[in-house]
Amino acid sequence: MTIAIVNTDMNIGPFKIPGNGQNMILNNYAERNKIIVEEIIPEPFLSNALATTQWMHKKKKLKKVILCSIHQLPQDQNRINDLLNSMENVEFHFALENIFGTGKQFLQDCIKE
Repeated sequence: MTIAIVNTDMNIGPFKIPGNGQNMILNNYAERNKIIVEEIIPEPFLSNALATTQWMHKKKKLKKVILCSIHQLPQDQNRINDLLNSMENVEFHFALENIFGTGKQFLQDCIKE
């Protein structure tokens, strides 16, 4: 089981955080919470589907995923369903909101937020 941080496009909801800034936020969050990061997953520019993260989960069985913000979760309903179905047992951490949890209900609540 693998623990990963995910870099996405710099446009994150109301924030503009370039990749190197995301890395700093994610690594600081992991360090403060004593989480040892094993993978860095770069999502494609202008992508908000977390498709690369889902693909990596199929390959490496991700245990925890750390994102900068809940605003990085998909907004398209088909993409949301894909994420909920493929990664419902993965623990998601959101560094800026300082929250984490597991399961479909947790992710649905974060997406609604």
